[in-house]
Amino acid sequence: MALTRHVVLATYGEPPTASFIDQLAYSWRILLGLTRKVAAIPRPVLPIIALSRARGRRALWRAHDYGSPLEAITELQATALQAHLGAASTDDTWRVHVGYEYRRPLVADVLAALPGDEAAFIVPLYAADSAFTHELTREAVDGQRRQASVLRAFAPDVLARASAEHVLTLLAEKPAWHGERVALVLAAHGTVLNPPTPIDTGLVATEALCNAIRTQLAGHFGMVVNGWLNHARGGQWTDPPIEVALEHVVAAGFTKVVYYPYGFLGDNAESELEGRLALQQQP
Repeated sequence: MALTRHVVLATYGEPPTASFIDQLAYSWRILLGLTRKVAAIPRPVLPIIALSRARGRRALWRAHDYGSPLEAITELQATALQAHLGAASTDDTWRVHVGYEYRRPLVADVLAALPGDEAAFIVPLYAADSAFTHELTREAVDGQRRQASVLRAFAPDVLARASAEHVLTLLAEKPAWHGERVALVLAAHGTVLNPPTPIDTGLVATEALCNAIRTQLAGHFGMVVNGWLNHARGGQWTDPPIEVALEHVVAAGFTKVVYYPYGFLGDNAESELEGRLALQQQP
């Protein structure tokens, strides 16, 4: 008997525009669902922080005429996966959906709308499993009165091979941008090293992925360094921050850099805009 199966792709759901209302709702949900896991912020202070974050993001995005491509990328990923699953299955029907952790449609709402007797598989679109990624999706699923399976993160060697292929494919027709005179700068979201509660920050998994990518690409560049996209508050963060990593590249005499934010499976403001701003600080 043919069955209907569902796949829900999950991401943070960064708003595509600098709309203050959208950025405020997004910041508010992140503060409640994520930031308070690692920072004991008094609840009365949360609205003030959310307002400040929303204003800051709106001003920064407008100043650089920026819009997040994350939603469009996620939708394209869903369309591509739907096509692959449809081609691979002769009997069962697969339906692919998109759900967000911090913006509508929320992952929990997408699951609640699915028929209870049809299987659902949730795919968190994050590079490394941590309390800030896959665990968020598991929490959303745990609150549902239905059977659903949250898939594990990609194995580091699998994602490293795909990452290396991606980088080399983009550079195939640009011979001046690989070789001994070009540095490869890898970047991922940083994390606090001393969280107040014992949680998996994803540092070990991210470092394993970074080392696997370095192994794949080291022979194609004169230097490979890793830099962390850190925040400014909350404790001691991963080292070196992206700004210091770029300083090391300049000090080593490199004037050409390939920047690859390996810690993301879909570009967003952190991987694109913040990385671009860090690069602009160096010659």
